[in-house]
Amino acid sequence: MTKTTRIVSTTVVMALLLWAAVASASNVVVVAGQSAAKTARTRVRGANARLDAVIAEAVTRSQTFRGLVDTILTTDGIVYVAEGECGQGVRACLLAMVTIAGPNRLLRIAVDPRKSDEDLIGTIGHELQHAIEVLSDHYVRSSSAAILRLKEICSACGSRYETDAAVKAGDAVRAELQKTESFPHQ
Repeated sequence: MTKTTRIVSTTVVMALLLWAAVASASNVVVVAGQSAAKTARTRVRGANARLDAVIAEAVTRSQTFRGLVDTILTTDGIVYVAEGECGQGVRACLLAMVTIAGPNRLLRIAVDPRKSDEDLIGTIGHELQHAIEVLSDHYVRSSSAAILRLKEICSACGSRYETDAAVKAGDAVRAELQKTESFPHQ
């Protein structure tokens, strides 16, 4: 086998593996809850069992959170919520990175794992609104385009950005949680 043939073969195999991963990933997680999240595959995914459980609880207990998930379900975005650091003293953030995987735009939210589940739910709701702000522009298909979009939304924010919509979303989710009973996690 020539070097060129090996390179082409390897590239084809990698492309097929990526395609298979994207195809299977889009069929994996179903969130227990109401609305579209009950019947459709979710496009908001926890990176571990705890975050999956927190997201499932949020969809059930908060109409605002459920609305955020429903909005993301109508996009070509998949949002992964993972434990991680954001820097600048921030305990959660939407990372300004967009990865294209087949027909999907992948975004990542990093959260501080030391937060209580209820605090995580409000924080994730806040960050999901930021994800919607990025996903609402179909031309955002790269990390640099995401950064430009975020700067467009919040031109006076510098390296950190904040929007009224995200603050309101997080506050609404937290208020709804206070009115409902939390679920014991298994």
